[in-house]
Amino acid sequence: MTSPAPSASAASTPQPEHTPVFDTAARRSAPHELLGLTSPAYGGDYNPEQWDEATLAEDLELMAEAGVNLVSLGIFSWARLEPREGTYELDWLVELVGRLHDAGIAVDLATATASPPAWMATDHPESLPMTADGVRLGLGSRQQYCPSSTVYRERSTALTRVLAERLGEHPGVVMWHIGNEYGCHTAECFCPACAQAFRAWLAGRYGDVERLNAAWGTDFWSQRYTSLEQVTPPAAMPTFHNPAQLLDWRRFCDHQLRSLMEAEARILREHSNLPVTTNFMGDFPATDYWRWADSLDIVSDDSYPDPADPAAAHEVAWAGDLMRGLAGGRPWILMEQAPSAVQWRGRNSPKRPGQLLLWSLARVAHGADGILQFQWRQSRQGAETFHSGMVPHAGRASRTWDEVVATGRALKRLGPVLGEPVRAEAAVVLDWESQWAMSSAIGPVELGERFEAARAWHRSLWETGIATDVVPVGAELTGYRLIIVPAVFIDRPELARHLEQAAAVDAQVVVAGPTGVVDAGAEAVLGGYLGSLRPLLGVRVTDHAALSGPVGPEGFNNDSRGVLVNRLSRAVGTPAAETWTGLEPIGEPLRRVLDRMGSPAPELRAGGWAEEIRVDEAPGDAEAAQSRESAEAVAVFDDRGGGADLAGRPAITRRAVGSAGAAWYVAADLDAVSRAALLTLVCAHARVRPVVADLPDGVEAQRRGEILFLLNHGDRAAEVTGIVGTDLLTGQVCTGHVVLAPRSALVVRENTR
Repeated sequence: MTSPAPSASAASTPQPEHTPVFDTAARRSAPHELLGLTSPAYGGDYNPEQWDEATLAEDLELMAEAGVNLVSLGIFSWARLEPREGTYELDWLVELVGRLHDAGIAVDLATATASPPAWMATDHPESLPMTADGVRLGLGSRQQYCPSSTVYRERSTALTRVLAERLGEHPGVVMWHIGNEYGCHTAECFCPACAQAFRAWLAGRYGDVERLNAAWGTDFWSQRYTSLEQVTPPAAMPTFHNPAQLLDWRRFCDHQLRSLMEAEARILREHSNLPVTTNFMGDFPATDYWRWADSLDIVSDDSYPDPADPAAAHEVAWAGDLMRGLAGGRPWILMEQAPSAVQWRGRNSPKRPGQLLLWSLARVAHGADGILQFQWRQSRQGAETFHSGMVPHAGRASRTWDEVVATGRALKRLGPVLGEPVRAEAAVVLDWESQWAMSSAIGPVELGERFEAARAWHRSLWETGIATDVVPVGAELTGYRLIIVPAVFIDRPELARHLEQAAAVDAQVVVAGPTGVVDAGAEAVLGGYLGSLRPLLGVRVTDHAALSGPVGPEGFNNDSRGVLVNRLSRAVGTPAAETWTGLEPIGEPLRRVLDRMGSPAPELRAGGWAEEIRVDEAPGDAEAAQSRESAEAVAVFDDRGGGADLAGRPAITRRAVGSAGAAWYVAADLDAVSRAALLTLVCAHARVRPVVADLPDGVEAQRRGEILFLLNHGDRAAEVTGIVGTDLLTGQVCTGHVVLAPRSALVVRENTR
C-alpha cells in the first residue's frame, strides 16, 4: 500500500505509513533493561492531584508495604498542568516526581493529552468530535477531541514539549506514557476538518480521482466522482455504504489517531532518551496495532477479563500472546488491570480469592515484565468511583488490599524471569485490515470485529496446552511447525509466499475461511476465493454457504400450527435456516482421534459459516504433477443440521507439501470439539507437543526460558507430577510431585541437568 508523503499540516495530510520513529537499538532491549528493574514492575495509575497532602503521605507508606516500584503519573492532569491556554503550572508535578523518586518509586510520566481541559471545548468548540449523524459531542467525559483538530494537535504537542523540557532528564522518570487508550471512545470523527483531512489522505493514496473511482468501484450505484472535493466520510446515509470507501475510512481513522501519538513521540525523543509507550487495549478493532508498535520502545496493554466468564483465563493468555507478538517476541508490560471489579459492565463481579495474583502470574507467563493496575487508590468521586483500586475505599481492612500486598511480594521474587523469552512452535496469523474489510463487507453474514475466528483457534491451542505466538501477515514463518491462518479476509500474496516456504520445510499450515476473499481494495477475488493461497492449498472456494440460523417467530420453522394448513410450504425444507452442519471424517486418522476423545465418539460439527470448495487438479505433465500433490478430503459435509445441500462436498482438505509439510483448508466454522480433534491430528503431523503433557483440568503450563509456570485456574486442588526444580515464589524444592491449591500457581526454575 502506498501512502502519502508528509506535509507541514499533520491535521490535513497523513504521515507516511510504516516509518518507525524509534531508536532500533533501544527497541531491541527488554523493558526491565530500559526501566532499570531487578524485579517485575508493580504499581498502577496514580492520581494524587485528586487527594490531599495527608493522603499523599499515607500513599507513600502504603506503596512501600505493597512493594510498588512504578506508578503512571499525570494521565488525566491536563487541566491542572495547563489551567488556561498557554499557561503552564508544573511545579506540583515536579515535586511529586521528586517525592516518589526519594521513596524509591519510579514514574511512567504521561503526556496528559488523553482528556483535554474545559477551556479547549469552550474556547475552541470545533475541537470537539462529531458523530456520523452530525452531532457535536460535549464536554464532561473524556477523549472529547477531534483527531484532525488543529487546535488539539497544537496544544497537545505544546504540552508534550513543555513536559519533556522540564522533566526529560529527571532521575525519577523512567518512561514516557503518550495519551491513553487511543480510540477507546473517539475512534472516528465526521466533522468538516476530518472530511478535509480524509480527502487529503485519499489524494496521497490514489493521486487523482480516476484512480479512486477505479479502486472504489464507483460505477456501482452511480457513485462516480469527478473531483476529490465531492468525497465525504461515510457518515449516515440512506442504505448500505460502499465497502471500499469504509475500508479506506477505517485506515484513515487509524492513521489520524496514530499520527497524534507519533507527533508526541518525536517531541519526547528530541528532549529525552527515555523509552516511550502508549497503552494498547488487546485486539481493539479500531487501531492496527501492528503499525502502532513500530513507533514504541515498550509495548503495553490494558486488559480487563470478566471474573464471571469461565473463559476469562483465555482472555489473559490471548492478550499476552498478542502483546508479545506486537513486541516482536520481546517482553511487554501490563499497564492496566483491575485489582478486583470494574464499574463499566452492566453487572460487575469482583475477582475471586487468589485471582489477582493468579492472573498477574499468568500475564508474566505470557511475556509480561510488569504488572500495573488501574488504579492505585480507588476514586471517591467521578465516573470510576466504583472501579476497584489497589487501595480500596475500605483501605487496609479489605481482602483486595491483602491480595495487592501478596501480589507485590510474589512479583518481587521473580527477578530471574525478567527478559526471558517464550518459545512457541505454533503461530496464529492476525491481520487488522482483513478484520476491517470483513466488517465493512455487505454480506454474506454479519461477522464480529474482535477477531472471533483467531480467538477460537488460539483458545483451542491454549486449551490443549500448546504455546502459541500471534504474528502479522508479513512475518517470516519458517521457524514454526504449526501455523494457523483464520479468516484473513484480504488476499495477501506475501503471506502466501511465507506459508509456502514454511510448508516446504515441513510445517503444517491450517487455513480457515473466510480467507482470501477480497484484495486490499475490497474488490472480490475472481476465479474462486483464496486467491494467492490456491496453489498451496490445492483448492478454491466457489461459493459461500452461510447458514442463516433459526427463522423468526413468524417463520415457517417455528410455526407449529401452520403445518396443519400450509400444504405447499410444509413440503419445503430449509437447511440454511439451521445453526449448524455436520461433518463426516474421511479415512481412519481423524476417526481414531474422535474415538479417543470419548465413548461414544463425538461428532464433527461446524457453526453458521460454510463454503463450497473444489479441489484443483494437479498439473497435467508428469514432472509438474510429481512436484505438486493434489489435495485430498479429510472430512466432508454430511446431511445433519444444515448440511443437506452440502452433503458429500469437502469440508476439510489436506495437501501434502515437500517431504513432511502439508497445507490444510477448513471450509467451515468448526466448533470447539471439532477444532480440538483436527488440531490433535495436525499437531501429530507437526510434532508439536504441549508445554507439559497430561495436566489436570484447569491447570495451564507456560514456559519462559528455563522457568515453568503452572497455573491452576480451577476450583479444586490439582496434582502435577514430573516437576523438578525450585519454586521461585516460596523457595521450596520440587522433587517430582506438586499440589496446586485452587486459583494458585507455582513458578519453577527447572533443573536442566
